[in-house]
Amino acid sequence: MVRESLLQSLRSRTPAAFVETHLFDCVPAVFAGDRSLFVGWKRELAEKIEVDPACITIVGSAAAGASLNPSKNFKLFDGDSDIDVAVVSPDHFSIAWRYLRMNGARRLSVDARTRIAWDKHVKRYIYWGTIATDRLLGVMPFGLQWLKATTEMGQVPPTVGRSVNLRIYADYDSLRAYHEQSIRSLRDSQIG
Repeated sequence: MVRESLLQSLRSRTPAAFVETHLFDCVPAVFAGDRSLFVGWKRELAEKIEVDPACITIVGSAAAGASLNPSKNFKLFDGDSDIDVAVVSPDHFSIAWRYLRMNGARRLSVDARTRIAWDKHVKRYIYWGTIATDRLLGVMPFGLQWLKATTEMGQVPPTVGRSVNLRIYADYDSLRAYHEQSIRSLRDSQIG
């Protein structure tokens, strides 16, 4: 049912309208329609990472109810799914971007997976105004604080036992552009 609903929405909406409906202007699926639980969860995370709660958006399968990754074929959000969180923070983006740019030598001393992630940022993510922190959060100046926050949020209902992943966006335009491009790719792969 969720897959068919998302496919219909892909066919009938522009990427901008799809993103607004299924990611930005909704109570994420993980919160099962409970807006006050969602707002409280965002407020708690925001306090822990020192951003405004309005700058936090749940994206991906935790928001839409199924994966929007073209290679995952609308895999339903389930007990093993993680929570992907978009954090719009020009300050944190600037700190992270500057750190990546200024610490190229440190790049050589990190493990291979982190080095690959670092290289992807130089070649791909920075263009979209995003820092995917999954492999890089530990090297960022604010990394320990944010890692602690994600661990603690994995103990707060309804995200108990789930991995909470943060991605930083330079501004709302970057957040929107990144997700609209992803939805264009999804639409092209699914309906041509």
